[in-house]
Parts: sequence; structure tokens; C-alpha cells
Amino acid sequence: MISKVDPDFRLEIMQLGGDELNRCIHCGNCTAVCALTEADAYFPRRIIRYAQLGMKDRLLGEKDIWLCYYCGECSLTCPRQADPGEIMAAVRRYAISQYDPTGISRWMYRSAFATVAIFTVLSSCFTLFLLWHRGDLNGNPLGLFDFIPGKLIHDTGIVIFILTGLLVLAGIGGMIRQFFRIRRLTGASTYVRWSALPTAIFETVVESLGQRRYRSCDADSQRDPVLPLYLQPWFVHATIFWGFLGLLAATTLDFLFKDIGSYIPIWHPFRLLGTAAGLVCCYGASVALWQRSRKPTNYYAKTQFSDLFLLVLLLLAVVTGFVTESIVYLPHPTLFGYVVFVVHVVLAMDLIVLLPLTKLSHVIYRPVGLMLHRWLDLSQPSHG
Repeated sequence: MISKVDPDFRLEIMQLGGDELNRCIHCGNCTAVCALTEADAYFPRRIIRYAQLGMKDRLLGEKDIWLCYYCGECSLTCPRQADPGEIMAAVRRYAISQYDPTGISRWMYRSAFATVAIFTVLSSCFTLFLLWHRGDLNGNPLGLFDFIPGKLIHDTGIVIFILTGLLVLAGIGGMIRQFFRIRRLTGASTYVRWSALPTAIFETVVESLGQRRYRSCDADSQRDPVLPLYLQPWFVHATIFWGFLGLLAATTLDFLFKDIGSYIPIWHPFRLLGTAAGLVCCYGASVALWQRSRKPTNYYAKTQFSDLFLLVLLLLAVVTGFVTESIVYLPHPTLFGYVVFVVHVVLAMDLIVLLPLTKLSHVIYRPVGLMLHRWLDLSQPSHG
């Protein structure tokens, strides 16, 4: 295969957090110590080599990008302090920026100022739009949806969901095209059996929800202080993942089957799902922020601003959601309640818009990448 080489590509990876890329001499230590390395793989060494050589097209076609959960064992034991774990994280940031047709994620990953500026502009636009259509304040708790009309929130939410969905589909389409293009150029099999697709999807869903591979990252128990289950990185990551999906599901169900602003009891299934998911997500985001400040293990040794920003945004959206939910069941909302309500609606809209542009997109791209490779694997004659 003839691959295009971009000599400046390594600089791009270094700007995205892989600062020590040039230190790697391919000794193979990272592959040897990684608990997720497969028998026939050179993970993560191969990805690092592609990054150094500037083979960015080839790099984007590899599933190894999404195999890594950044346990940090490779970075801790690297004899050259090349920080392979952070290089892999930088490669994932690059992949997400390439799947984003707007180019916004490129700015957000490269600059803390750009991240704050984009968030500020986005939030300001949503706030001004909602307040432009505001109604009167009243003492009725459900009057929150008279102040900001429920129909306006519903219709705006539908538009945001559609636009975000189109961005997600564009990103997935680009990912799939790149995947099969690289396999054709390398002479690898692109044959797929459609009958194998349901099995590949099922196995990927089980893997993603159960965090099986992440749980096999046992570096913390080998070299770091042993943490209780509720503080282990895989469990914290899982609570954020489960909680966010639960909140997304509850919000979607509200939009599809409930009139925004209508009263439902606290024991309603949609309300219970949102409350449970919010508590789980709030726990995960809070512990992740706390651990990143304490750095008790190598997993938390290095944190990018984009990661911290996302965790804070997610936590604020959940907390303001709980406050808003409480106000609905109180006799009389206060001015503070109206303010929190507007903030929550704006933050929720921000999160949906930023889903395909930030690390939240892992919830999309990692399962799709793993599913594609599993589908191809199941399609080969040895599995048939």
C-alpha cells in the first residue's frame, strides 16, 4: 500500500496533548504491559508509529484508537517517558475532530480559550432566544413553562436533536468510509455478512454497557493503591456513561410522549428514569473531578482542560435539573427558581449540541468502531 505521509502531522498530535510523541523509540514496552493488547496486535505501538510517520489516513482506519481506555500503565512504565496513554488520547481527539464536519471540535481541543468562547457564544444565543419569548412570572410552579413557553422548549429541542443527529450521522458516515477505504488499500478483507451484523451489535452493546474491557485494565491493582470499587476508574467512567445515556433517554421520552410543562407525578416512569440517571451521572462526574484534583492513581495523572470543562458542564446540567425538578413540586417558585430553570434549559441544549464535538462523542464512536471490527471478524470464513 502507498500511504500519504504528512510530515507535520506529529505536530498536530502534540498540540492535542501528545506532547512527548517524539520521545517514543518503539521499544515495545507499552504493548507488553497493556492488559488490552490482543494476541495479533501491536497496540498501542502501531498507532504511535503511524502518528510519528504522519500516516493520518491509515491511523483513522484502525480500531486500536478505540481499544484504549487510558489506564496509564504504559505511561507509568515507559522508559522514555513518552506518555503513550496520552498520545492515544490525543489521537482520539484528532479522530473526533476529523469526524466533525463543522471544524468546531478542532478549535475546542486546541485551545481552552476557544472552548470557553464557543460555550459562551452558544449559551448566550440560547439564553437570548429563550428570554426573547419569555412570558410573565407567576406563583404557579408549572408557571416556569409559562415564563419560558413549554412549546418553545419542545420545538427548539426537536430542531437541536435533528441537527445534532445529522452531525452524528455525518461523523459515523465518515468513520465508516475511512474504515473500509483503508482496508481496501491495505488489501484486507472488506467482505461482510449481513447476518453477522445483529451479533456484532449485540456483543458491542454488552461490551459497552458492561465495560468489560475497561474492567480488565488492572494496572491500578498492580502499581497504584488499590481503590474500592466505587472509586475505581472503570466504575466511575461507567456511571458517567450510564447516567448520561439514561438522561438522554428520559429527555427523548419526554419530548416524544409528554407535553412539556404538563404535570406528572414524581413516581412517573419518565421522572424516575431521569432522577435515577441524574443521581448516577452526578456521582460519576463529581468523583471524576475530585479524583482528577487528587491524582491518586496514574489514570488521573494528566488532565486536559477539555476533559475538565465537560465534566463541570455535565455536573452543572444535572444539578440545575434536580433544582428545577424540586421547584416543580414546591408550592411557589422564587426568582432564584426561574433563573435556575433558564440555566438548566440552556445547559441541556448546550450538551446536546456539543455531544458530537467533545469527548461525549466517545459514547458514539467507540461502540461504532468496535462494532465494525467485530462485524468483519464474524464475517470471515473461520467464523462461518
